[in-house]
Formats: sequence, C-alpha cells, structure tokens
Amino acid sequence: MTSVSFSNKIIQFGFGTKVEKKNFLKDHSDKDVFMDLSCYDPAEFYNEYPNLKGCFAALFCDEEKKIEIHFKERNLEVLSKLNELGFKPFEVTIISCGFIFPRTIVQIINEAHYALEENVASKKDIDRAMKYGVNYPKGPFEWSMGRETYVKVLLDELYQKTNDKRYLASKLIK
Repeated sequence: MTSVSFSNKIIQFGFGTKVEKKNFLKDHSDKDVFMDLSCYDPAEFYNEYPNLKGCFAALFCDEEKKIEIHFKERNLEVLSKLNELGFKPFEVTIISCGFIFPRTIVQIINEAHYALEENVASKKDIDRAMKYGVNYPKGPFEWSMGRETYVKVLLDELYQKTNDKRYLASKLIK
C-alpha cells in the first residue's frame, strides 16, 4: 500500500486486506486518513475509526483516473492533492460496499466469466460485444486483467454483506 502524507493528513492508496486496512488506521490514529476502500464497506470503517475522514474507490479507475470519493468531513485540501496526483475525484454522498462503479463493474466481469464458463462465447468475443455492442471503453476481461484479486474480494464482501447469490463469484474468477 502506498500513501501520501501532508498537513497531518494521509491519503492511503492500494489494495490491502480488511485487517491490513484497519491496522493502518490504528497505526495512524493521530492523523486524518483518507483511504482507498474500493473492496469494502466504508460504513464499517467509519464506525470503528474516527480518524478516517474520507474514503475513495481507485482500484478500478481507468486511464482517465476518475475516482469516487466520499467525505465524512469535506476537505478541499485532499481534493486538491488528488487532482495534483492526476486523479479526477467526484464526490458521492451515499456509500455502500464497493461504491458505485466498482460494484457495477465486478458484476459485469462476473457475468462475463459465467458466460465463458457456460461456453456462450470466447473472452475475445465477450470483450468485443461489450465494446461495440454497448460502447464500453473496455470489455469485462480487459477490465479485470490485473485486477482479479480485487474482483474476487469485492464479490466475496458483497455476498457476505447481502447473502445475495448474484454476488457468488464464477469458478473461473481466481
């Protein structure tokens, strides 16, 4: 996990287990922390760690580096720092496990894996259909490349939180 420190604030980027994220917050209890919680439920962290002042979802951002961000307490200095780092944050007011975009994209990726599992089409054909059929910038397999762990963790978190079978990961997602 990477972090940027400034003015008694820390912006923590990258993936980590829930335990690693919580340990980071414990270890930095004297600072205001803004943390990437793409794969987890921010409410769970806000309730337990008063030093968590905001969270964002950057693990699934594209080349344009658009990220969702939620503030417990709005902070223009953090928005400015994220812009300085090349991100394009947009604020969301309602938070849930996986934010909006990551939660949506992992379901699309999971459905694509189910289609592959059922021999509906090849990876290449599924990617092409999503790019040219619905004008997505990438196909689901292209989008998940290098992000397989995040996809699996978020699907597992969503299933644990909701007990909804639509979040059960395809056996092809490792």
